[in-house]
Amino acid sequence: MSIAPAPSTAPVALVIEDDEDTTDLLDLVLSQAGFSVITAVNGAEGTELARVHQPALTTIDVSMPGMDGLETTRRIREFSGTYIVIISTRSAEHDILAGFDAGADDYVPKPIRPRELQARLAAVARRPVTTFAAQPVAAMWAAADEDAERSAYHRQVVAGVRPAVVPLEVLPAQPEPEERDADDVGEDGRDGMLQLGMRFVGSWIEFYGLRINPARSLVVVDDRLVDLNPRQFDLLQLMLYSGTRTRSARYLALRLRGETEETTHTQAYQDRDWVESLMENLLNRLGERHLTPRWIEARPGSKFRLVRPE
Repeated sequence: MSIAPAPSTAPVALVIEDDEDTTDLLDLVLSQAGFSVITAVNGAEGTELARVHQPALTTIDVSMPGMDGLETTRRIREFSGTYIVIISTRSAEHDILAGFDAGADDYVPKPIRPRELQARLAAVARRPVTTFAAQPVAAMWAAADEDAERSAYHRQVVAGVRPAVVPLEVLPAQPEPEERDADDVGEDGRDGMLQLGMRFVGSWIEFYGLRINPARSLVVVDDRLVDLNPRQFDLLQLMLYSGTRTRSARYLALRLRGETEETTHTQAYQDRDWVESLMENLLNRLGERHLTPRWIEARPGSKFRLVRPE
C-alpha cells in the first residue's frame, strides 16, 4: 500500500492493482490527468483506502488474489460514489457486463492505451474535491461535463417513460408524425431499442460493440474511443433512440436543428444533401462497412434505419 504526496487541491485517484508495471503506468497517466494517486495491491487494502480517502476515481484490476476486482467493486460501491474503472484482460461482452453489474462506471481492457485512458479520465479530475465530503453517497457521483438534460432523458427512456415536454435539443422520444415506409411498422424509444438487442447499462447504451454515453457525449466502438463532433454525436443518438423506426433525411435534419416543417427555412433537397454527408462522415468515424453494416443502413429515398438482428 502506498500513498503519493500531492497538493491538497488535487482530486484523489485510487489504484487497486497487483501488477507493479500496470500500477506504475496508471500512476503516471492519472498524475498527468491531475490526480493525487494512492495505490493498493489487493482488494481488502483498496476497500479500506477507499473508505478513508473517498477518492474521486478508483481503478480496479479484476484478477487479484483473494478478493477479486468484482467483489472489491461491489464492496466499495456500498459506501462510496467514486467513479470506478475496471481494468481487465477479459474483454468479452459477459465480462464487461459483469463489471457494470458490480457497480463499475467504465471498463478498460488490457493492454492499456495511455492516451485513450487519459482522455476518458481527465474530465473526472476537474470535479471539485469538496463535493465528496459534503454530500451523501447517493448524491456523490455526477459525471464531469455531464449534460443533465440528456442524462435525465436517458433515464426516462430506460424506464419506458415518454416525457410530456422535452427540450428539442434533447431529442424527444415522441416526434411529430412523418410519412412512414410500407415496411416501417416499428417503435421508437425503449421498446424499439430493446427489440434490436440494445442494452442499457448504467448511463451507457450498448448496441453490438457500439457503446454510447449520452450524458457525457462518449462513444466507444470495440473498446476504441471514437471522437465525434457534436452534430455527428447528435445524429448517432437520434438514430439509436429511433429504435425500429425508419428515419428520412428530412426528419433527421429537422430534429437536429430543433425545427418543424412550419418553422424551417430550408428545402427538402438541401436537408437531404446535408444529412447524407453528415451520415457518411459519422459512419466513417465509426468504421461502419457499407456493404455489411453493423449499426446503420441506408434505405431507398434518402432514409436510414438501424440494422435488424438476424
